[in-house]
Parts: sequence; structure tokens; C-alpha cells
Amino acid sequence: MVKRWAMQRAWHNHRKAILPRNRIARWTQPGCSQYYHSLSTNSNSVPCTADVRYHSKHKMRLCSFQQPRNFVTTAIPSVFVPPLIFFGLLISLWTWKCFWIVIMQDKLLYLSWLPPFARSEKISDYEAECRPVQWTEKRIRSLDGTKLTVCEGRITDQNRNGRTPTPKSNKRSVVVCYFQGNGGSTPLRLPLLSQVLRTIETSKSTPSSTSSSEKTDYTIVALSYRGYWTSSGRATQSGIELDAQAFLDWVSKTYVIPDIDLKVILWGHSLGAAIASTATATYLSRHGEQSSGNEMNIPCPVNIAGLVLEAPSSNIKDMLISLYPQKWLPYRYLWPFSWNHWSCTTAMEKLACWRDHGRNQHSKTSHEGMSEAPEFGDSHLSSVSFRSIPPILLLSAGDDEVIPPHVADGLESDAKRLRMDLERKDVSGALHTEAPLKMSGRATLVNFILKTSSPKRKIFS
Repeated sequence: MVKRWAMQRAWHNHRKAILPRNRIARWTQPGCSQYYHSLSTNSNSVPCTADVRYHSKHKMRLCSFQQPRNFVTTAIPSVFVPPLIFFGLLISLWTWKCFWIVIMQDKLLYLSWLPPFARSEKISDYEAECRPVQWTEKRIRSLDGTKLTVCEGRITDQNRNGRTPTPKSNKRSVVVCYFQGNGGSTPLRLPLLSQVLRTIETSKSTPSSTSSSEKTDYTIVALSYRGYWTSSGRATQSGIELDAQAFLDWVSKTYVIPDIDLKVILWGHSLGAAIASTATATYLSRHGEQSSGNEMNIPCPVNIAGLVLEAPSSNIKDMLISLYPQKWLPYRYLWPFSWNHWSCTTAMEKLACWRDHGRNQHSKTSHEGMSEAPEFGDSHLSSVSFRSIPPILLLSAGDDEVIPPHVADGLESDAKRLRMDLERKDVSGALHTEAPLKMSGRATLVNFILKTSSPKRKIFS
């Protein structure tokens, strides 16, 4: 028994020992690729039945894992296959993400859903922070019928003194039209707007204030674009442009009162700066063309006295570069595929063209009217004689984490090139949304509003 067990054990170890000596070579026969075994033993020797059975079984296992080679695996060396797969997957993921960035750019640009539950906020949630400013919600319609929401804020005489004073006749009214940025809702910005309005009222009561400013009512109205807050519709550039024009038309119909001198100041923040500047150029061009005609049923346009650009971005290309500063990222190169073309520079060029076109018409009218003097109060001559671009305040945040500082430099150089009246203020230590919160920034903004709303400057005569 012991001798038999020793012989079986020796044969078992001998079969394991000859396996490493077997050379498993990979050769291809014509039209076929397979594994075969060449034993290191003498070719004349006849292997035993157990050894042949063992190697045949092992050959069947190797053939079951063998895959046929195609053109790619034949042409590319095996050492390059893993890195090619890795970089191929990486490029595919980048391409897929870029595709969805282009397709979903409206959702990524108009962030009406941030912060969460922003569209369900109410004015009453911020009432304590806004006192003594009273905010009311108004409903208007865009030029295409879309329902929009406007917040109107003002300080009444009863809120100023705690009691109702004797009524007085105010001869002037200043309306500040606020255009918000691309994120959040309008109620979130009401405390900031209330703080600016309180500062204006405080400046009116100082001894250095003029009598005209004491008899002026200041009102701030904030527009909620379509798709924002409680406004209906979906946010797009073409739709928001219609909303801005309907907003200014509503201001003209609501606040234009006989014997009241109305001044309108447009204030835009971030993306709202491009919206405000575009709305100014479109509104002045639209009403300038209407005023130059003989249509008597068109109401007189509002007098846009000033334009405030807070933390503006020049165009979509600069916005993508600021969001993705790394040059190796492909997202910053997607601006040619954008169908949103908000640009402060383009709006400023349109304003310059509108001004120069009026001057050319005035020169032509003057030469033609030398033989025949125009009658006093000629609407065509008055509409083209006094075209001037409203002054612009460029309020830049010193530590802006979204907009790079070279954007303000570019806008300032564009204003000088186009011969515009631009005032720039860099608020040190202010982030993207903190320029009016800092004392220096808020003082500059309030002084600009008081200066431009003086009864000296008019856009239309």
C-alpha cells in the first residue's frame, strides 16, 4: 500500500513539473489563429495516455479564450491599445458634455431655478429688511402677450415721518428700472434695492441737497423676466428683449403724468447690464424712428437720463472664458455655437450709430432748410437735433469672482472710442454682487442717480 501510494504521488508531481517545460506557442496557420502545444520531450517518444489527455484539456481551455483579430488590433501594437482606449473615452465624454452644454445653454445661462425654491419666494419674506420701503407686485404683459411680474418700491410720506403730512405738489419724478442678473428671483434683491432707495431719501434731506431734489419722488421698479419668479414663459434672448421693451412702455404709460417731469434711469447687474444697455439702444432707436415720422398718435417716449452697468460682462465669449479660464478645457471655445448674443459692446455701438444718424439727418435738414426756414416746434427737426446718449456709470467690483477685471477696461476703452460719457468706479474688496453694498459703491451710485436726474439733460427735445 505504501509503495503504491508513493508511485502515485511521484507521478502526480512529475506531471506538474513537466507543465512549465511545455512551450505554448502562438502561431497562425493559413486562415486560422489558434494555440497548440509542442512538448519539450523527444518527438519520437510516444506520450502516455494521461499526459495526452491532460494537454488536450488544457488546449481546449486556451482556445476557448482566444478571440479572432480584426484590422484595428492587427494594425495597432498591443502596447498602445490601453492608452488609446483611455483617451478615446475621455474625448467621447468631453464631446458628449459639450453637446449638452450647447443644447441646454438656455437652462445653464438663465438660472431662474437657483437657489432652490427661488420661484416660490414672496415679497412678504423680505418685508422686515426692506422697511420703510413698501413693495407691491404688478402684472404686465410682454409685447407677445407673455405675463410678467414687476416689483414697485417707494417710500411714502407716511413712512418717512411716521404720520401723514400735508400734501405737496411734486413737480418731478425719477423711476429707476432695475434689470437683475441671470440667477435668483426678484424678492431676493429687494433688500439691496431698498437700501439704495433709503440712501437716496437720506441724501435728499441733507443740507447740501437742492430744492429740486427735495420735491422729487424716487421709485424703483424691478422686472422679472419670462421664466423668472412668477412670470410665465421660458427665458430666451429674443423673449427677454421683448420683455424689456414692454417694461419701458409700461413705465411710460404708468408714470407719465401731465405737469410732471419724468426721468428714467436704467440699472442692470451682470447679465442685466447687457439687457439694460440693449433695451436702451432698442428703445431709443424705436421711438426715434417713430418720432421722426408724422404719426401724431404715438406717445412721447420717456427720457432715459442715465444707464448704470454694475459688474457687466462684455459678451458671451468673455463670460465663458471667465467661467472656464483653463485653456485646455473645450468649454471656453463653444461661444460660436451660442444663440445667446448678449453684448454691452454691441449695444454701445448701436447707441453711437443712433446718435450719429441723428446728427447726419440734422446736417441734411439744415442744408435743405436754408432757403425755407422751418416752423417753430417742427417735430422732425426737434427729434433729430438733440440726440444724445445718456451718461453711463460703470460700477466694477474689485474682487469680482465671476467677471475678470479686463472686461471693465475693455468697456471703458470702447466708450472712449465711441465718444460716450462714461464714469467708472472700482469698488475695492467687493465681490460680484457686493458693489452697491459697500459704502463707496453705494455713494457713487446714489450720486450718479441724483446728478443725472437733474432737470438739465434731455435725450429728446
